[in-house]
Amino acid sequence: MRNNNEIKEKLLNAFRNDLPGSASQLKMIPESRLNMSFDFNPEKIKKSAVLLLLFPENGSYKLLFIKRANDGGRHSGQIAFPGGKFELKDNDLINTALRETEEEIGIDKKGVKILKSLTPLLIPVSNFSVKPFVGMIDEKPEIKMNLHEVQEVYKLDLKKIVSAKRIEKTFNAGNQKIKAPFYIFDEFEIWGASAMILSEFVDLLKTEFT
Repeated sequence: MRNNNEIKEKLLNAFRNDLPGSASQLKMIPESRLNMSFDFNPEKIKKSAVLLLLFPENGSYKLLFIKRANDGGRHSGQIAFPGGKFELKDNDLINTALRETEEEIGIDKKGVKILKSLTPLLIPVSNFSVKPFVGMIDEKPEIKMNLHEVQEVYKLDLKKIVSAKRIEKTFNAGNQKIKAPFYIFDEFEIWGASAMILSEFVDLLKTEFT
């Protein structure tokens, strides 16, 4: 328990620091996005939110990721954070992140403490603005996956996240080849918007976990 408390205090200290911002996100931007121009209307940007959820387990803290269901959508089968599109009933984006997390993996939103919001990320290709929130629960969660939306849940120790390997890969996405930076873990690989969000989270952690 002592180790958990020490790690929790380091986490809280890290989240008191200023955000690294878009410079941190851009470390993980796909090469194709650097050279593309997008014609989008700021007034029609769709709002969404995701939750980076931390919890204690075995003397450390873990971060949750999901693998999206193979539903044929644009982000089908990708590794991501729980979250989704803003709905009017949410009132604000914190409630969007909490509601979507509860709907996708069954974690009661009442038990989640929001620690910090990260830098919003615009995804021009889909005209979405994603607001990431970091949250914490006091104990290991009981996961109840909504199999219509999620096919797997992963949990990674903070030590793995801070020391994550970054590589560049070229791969096929639809009818085009994309070159992009990836984070490589034993359990999975992560790229795109989720990797850009994770990059800022990692840089915040490194202020305390180095």
